[in-house]
Amino acid sequence: MNSLIPFYSITVGNEYRSDDGVGPYIADRVKNPLDHIAILNAGERPENIIFKAIELKPSATVIVDAANFGGRPGEARIIPDSSVQVCIHSMHNFPLNIVSRLIAEDTGSKVIFLGIQFESMQYGKNLSAEVRAAADEIIKMISGSC
Repeated sequence: MNSLIPFYSITVGNEYRSDDGVGPYIADRVKNPLDHIAILNAGERPENIIFKAIELKPSATVIVDAANFGGRPGEARIIPDSSVQVCIHSMHNFPLNIVSRLIAEDTGSKVIFLGIQFESMQYGKNLSAEVRAAADEIIKMISGSC
């Protein structure tokens, strides 16, 4: 199966829950991703982007979301699929590991979870300084400006 793009990033999160908004923050600020990267902001409803991901047929998919893996705020870490339900403390209606399984089965894409340790999930539209700094570094990487 040929991929239309080699790399696909799905960002997830609620921009009104402080650091849970890290995914949408990244998606909104990447203006010129590298040619081989496509970004889709799924917001709070990752299930709504499954068909778009299947249509694009990427060889690799990275799902970016706030997580709680016991790290320091702003620390980014690959979350094993088996730990997604425990680490990704999201308000999403549809479990991310189910989203990843559907994408992987229908595209052959390798799916990776990139969790960013949150500091706060309180209501508010501001990221903590540490999470914003981590997000800004990811934006630079996606844009090829690091």
